[in-house]
Amino acid sequence: MANHVSSLDGKRVPGMESDGEWGAATKTALSRKLVWIEQQRFRGFGCSECAWVFNPSSAPTGKSFDEMMNNFQLQRDKEFTSHVCADHSEGVR
Repeated sequence: MANHVSSLDGKRVPGMESDGEWGAATKTALSRKLVWIEQQRFRGFGCSECAWVFNPSSAPTGKSFDEMMNNFQLQRDKEFTSHVCADHSEGVR
C-alpha cells in the first residue's frame, strides 16, 4: 500500500507518494483544464484530459442575469473540479 504525504495542515495528500512521486490520477487532475468544445453534436464546456462534459441539470436560477451567470459558473466549476477523469475515459480527446 502506498504511503501518502501530509500537507501543512496535516491532511493526507492523495496521489502523492512519500518518495515524492505523484500518482497518475493526481498528475491528470493537476494538468486538466476546463475547455470550450465545439463538435457536431455538442457545444459547451468539457475537460481537456477526458470525455467529461458539463451538462447542466436545469436552467440557471437567479434574480438577475449576473446572478444567473454566476450560479451557472459555480455549478460548472464545482462539477468540473469534482469529476474523476478515470470515470470518463471513453472517447478521450
